[in-house]
Amino acid sequence: MSKPLSENPRHIERLCAALDVGHPTRALSGVTGGYHHRMWRLESNRGTYAVKQLSVDADVSDADTVEHYNVTETIAETFASHGVPAIFAIKQDETYLQVIDSEGYLVYPWSAGTALDIFEISAGHALEVARLIARMHRADIKVAGAAELQFDLHSEENIVQLVELCGNFNREAAKVLQDELPNVLTIVSYQRPAIQYLQGHLVISHGDLDQKNVLWDTERNPALIDWESARKLNPTYEIVLEALNWSGIGSHFEHELFWNIISSYRRAGGVIERDSVEASFHCVLGDWVNWLMYNVGRSFDKEDQEQRKIGAQQIELALSTLRRLSSALPDLLPGKDA
Repeated sequence: MSKPLSENPRHIERLCAALDVGHPTRALSGVTGGYHHRMWRLESNRGTYAVKQLSVDADVSDADTVEHYNVTETIAETFASHGVPAIFAIKQDETYLQVIDSEGYLVYPWSAGTALDIFEISAGHALEVARLIARMHRADIKVAGAAELQFDLHSEENIVQLVELCGNFNREAAKVLQDELPNVLTIVSYQRPAIQYLQGHLVISHGDLDQKNVLWDTERNPALIDWESARKLNPTYEIVLEALNWSGIGSHFEHELFWNIISSYRRAGGVIERDSVEASFHCVLGDWVNWLMYNVGRSFDKEDQEQRKIGAQQIELALSTLRRLSSALPDLLPGKDA
């Protein structure tokens, strides 16, 4: 495990010098909300900054990893130049990612906004996000090196095997999975052709614009953070994905809000490709199958009891979401809302 930046004054000093952000005026404090990387608040004589300390599994000795972070921050800065409220890292000599002794850091101007819990989100927040997505899609920016969204694909054999293995450790969960297996296998059978269809039209966008990656200030102005997933993707897929997300498909789905988000996206100039809608839903369902299978594997982790517990909980979430979305799907496909 890497040393926390707060306990590494030499790295703090080198970061401040490299990016010319002044001298620290107090000790670094941890920032909550980071799901994978560590976040720190740095206060200096020149201002306040947020420092992202990359997780140890981000191999910054690998040239492709370094390139990925520099490309995604370039995407964020490019969108900012198009009027999108994107927060991007400070750069030195066209390089955003700072590597010090095999540790990776990104330093950002501090944002006074906060991410809202799903229960704090209003329809107004969701509609503003839809407008921002439309703005990004309309911009159709070009950034060299931008990756293309990759979908995980599970074979039917792999899914059946995972469910069978689950029965050796959690018979109750395995029974539920067995009951849902026909539906899961049907979803997977539609996923591959849907992916191929959606690859016919790609634009660069954020790629992970859920609630945790939008900060809101007291005037309800948004700021988009965490551009690590920025890449080329199908625009209809992204707005369908985020409309489902922001209308509560993972908990209590609000049909009316879903349609209002879609309408807000259209009014802001976003284009819903009618022939891509069904393929987009098949891919979203496939995303949830991927999350389900990942957590089936976690649920029988031999060494980590906490991972087994989380896996079992997420199996329930994924299955309930798949049921909810499958049930709602007939009313969400073209023909209901022309």
